[in-house]
Amino acid sequence: MRQNIPSTTNRGNLVIALALALGLINYLDRVVISFAVAPIRREFGIDDASFGLAMSLFAAGALAINGLAGVLLDRWGARAVWAGGLLLWSITMFTLGLLEHWWVFLALRVLLGIGEGVNFPAMNRAIADWVPRERSTMATSLALLGVPVALLAGGPLFGETIARWGWRSTFMALGIAGGLLFLLWSILYRDPPRDTSGPRARSAGWTRLLRDPTLLATSWSFFGFGAVLFFGVTWIPGYFESSFGLDLLSIGWFTTLPWGISILGMIAVGFLSDRIYASTGDVRRARIHPIWILQSLAAACFLPLAFVDSGSWAIFWLTLGIAFSMSSNGPYYAVC
Repeated sequence: MRQNIPSTTNRGNLVIALALALGLINYLDRVVISFAVAPIRREFGIDDASFGLAMSLFAAGALAINGLAGVLLDRWGARAVWAGGLLLWSITMFTLGLLEHWWVFLALRVLLGIGEGVNFPAMNRAIADWVPRERSTMATSLALLGVPVALLAGGPLFGETIARWGWRSTFMALGIAGGLLFLLWSILYRDPPRDTSGPRARSAGWTRLLRDPTLLATSWSFFGFGAVLFFGVTWIPGYFESSFGLDLLSIGWFTTLPWGISILGMIAVGFLSDRIYASTGDVRRARIHPIWILQSLAAACFLPLAFVDSGSWAIFWLTLGIAFSMSSNGPYYAVC
């Protein structure tokens, strides 16, 4: 797909920086609702089941677009498809801060999931287009730093802004930030020229793809990783609030440590994985082995959470578990 372009290295660095920024805004949009649970429930008069429906509808929207996003990206490229998704989620996030009816809120959560579901397939497309394969783990690890950075900053940021200005103003501010990033992306990013005769341009076939053992194992493992991340993004604030009686501002600062350690882990694992791949050319050693080792360590750290009775021990085990799990993020994308 990628031709030999003199500016590939510089363009690749720009792509990584843009992907990091888009991932940051994307996950700020996702994490904000976990800090707005109480005020949203009070304002709309809903129970836990109704709020859980809002979370599920977002996931349904993201799921609906994921496979289609891959087809669209292969056909139209990352510039157009990512811009479209970014514009949709920015407008939707802004509108969520204005509405007055719960059923409209639920409908817009589906649209938000569709817009944000484009993000990671588009990131992988852009990095595959502009970054050499031997740098792919470090590149994706750096691009994906937007996720833990958003979660690191989101706690204290949203704990403060929602307490001071309310959830509606916070949602609208995020929508405006997404709109500004849409303009920046549209101005700076360009798709590479396509070489339609090269081996990467020819399809391997869906049957062969869906039977590939490495891809299947990676996908099932990523399902477990996604469950951990969903818990970290969505339920950690409520977990500390209900189990240890912490208020919103305390929770914001109390939950930053797991994501700070995750940033260091993602960089270290990305560097190590690319070094192993450069010296061996072996995908299993460089990408697969770090994944199963890190996820096994994460699982071992989550088990003690069922028995702790203090916030300090809870944050200790959560920090280790989330950090181990998040550190494998770059290798997952590099395998794909």
